[in-house]
Amino acid sequence: MILIVNAENRSLFVPELIEMHRQRKVVFVDRQGWNVPVIGDMEVDDYDADDTTYLIAKADSASADVLASARLLPTVRPHLMTDLFANACEGRAPRGPRIWEVSRFCVNPAVANRRKRLELLWETACGVIETALLHGVEKVTFVANAALLPLALDCGWKCARLGPTLPDGDDEITAVAASITPNGLRAVRRRLGVDAPVTRFALSTVKIAA
Repeated sequence: MILIVNAENRSLFVPELIEMHRQRKVVFVDRQGWNVPVIGDMEVDDYDADDTTYLIAKADSASADVLASARLLPTVRPHLMTDLFANACEGRAPRGPRIWEVSRFCVNPAVANRRKRLELLWETACGVIETALLHGVEKVTFVANAALLPLALDCGWKCARLGPTLPDGDDEITAVAASITPNGLRAVRRRLGVDAPVTRFALSTVKIAA
């Protein structure tokens, strides 16, 4: 399942959020060498703000480990596409109240099996669309590296490159925008073999249990 965590229910998921930030440090700083802000053993930057929404993948148990996570940013304020990757877009980066940016997709570093990592990517993609539809979002943008780009372009939704592919250290990046529609969600579910909604939103002090 994918937990939707935002300003309304963040206090219910403090341990999950701490674990998410710890995993981000291991993956992005320790392993990939990103030069990004770190607080203790956690990777936290200026975009981790009060109006940030997180998607946290867990098994169907309140005590299970965080398996993967992603971050959804409103584009009406500064975000990665405008601040760091503007040159990846031909023209201005898409912005507006119905456009979100997806960033910091991170799989638990303990998950080594490639098939399981792909399953978490597909589940998170469905979670992004479900959450965006819930909030009236019509488009999401993101920056894909060389490994993610073909998967993102071929997962079933309608998406397009926003500009040229650019070098990024030993990798390369491409800015992408994807349309968010109910038909697109159905197409992604069919393409990825996801047969039911994956997101959960809790406002109760009772944690979700199996």
